[in-house]
Amino acid sequence: MTANPIFETWAKSYSGCDGGDIGSPERRAIWLCGIEWGGSRTAEDLQAEIQRDESHPREVYDHASHNLAYIFNRQALKILSAIDGINVSGYRDFCSRAKPFTQGSSGYFKLNLYPVAFKDTSQSRWHEHYAAVTGFSSKQKYIDWCKIHRFGQMRKWASTARPKLILCLGKQYRADFKLAFHEESATFNHEFIDGRDLWWSLNAEGTLVVIIPFMVNSHGLTRNDSIQVFGDRIARLMELHGCR
Repeated sequence: MTANPIFETWAKSYSGCDGGDIGSPERRAIWLCGIEWGGSRTAEDLQAEIQRDESHPREVYDHASHNLAYIFNRQALKILSAIDGINVSGYRDFCSRAKPFTQGSSGYFKLNLYPVAFKDTSQSRWHEHYAAVTGFSSKQKYIDWCKIHRFGQMRKWASTARPKLILCLGKQYRADFKLAFHEESATFNHEFIDGRDLWWSLNAEGTLVVIIPFMVNSHGLTRNDSIQVFGDRIARLMELHGCR
């Protein structure tokens, strides 16, 4: 598998990341990791996108209220509110106060496993025009390349910045999250909470890596009372393992 050189540079950078404050060992952040951006890009859009310098994380929104425009972000704000110790019903107040993923704020960083945006995760979304831009004839080959080359970079980001929590959304991608944020030999603890799965483990840098169901589909973690219980449990795990 050989990527086009320009695409390779872009895909191994902070492409596909909304950004925010990546943090440092002295000022540890909370990372929120999804799978890939939603929406869709034409091949022409992607060709323009890979010309961007993504060697540093973006600052994302110029105002915290922009979080509220997207259902994914609203759900994320709810669980981050619970982790912060308040009720999920106060997620708008949390957004105004904590200003996650917003220019000039600190403590929260938002990223994705994969850099290219798609309407959904179906491999049928890949077509020959994407192949021309990336160098990969199928989405599976692109995914396999990312697992080796992009995930290795993400592991370095986490090792350097040492976030206190990496909250991963999408239980079907557990193996991918492990590759990106943990050691190959790692095992995850599994808990069943309010009818939903939660996996967690500490990595070598003392980061709590938590994997939960996706939060915007009918079979995922969508109900406010469930989100509250999950957030409370994650906050407790952070306290128990010195990640506050």
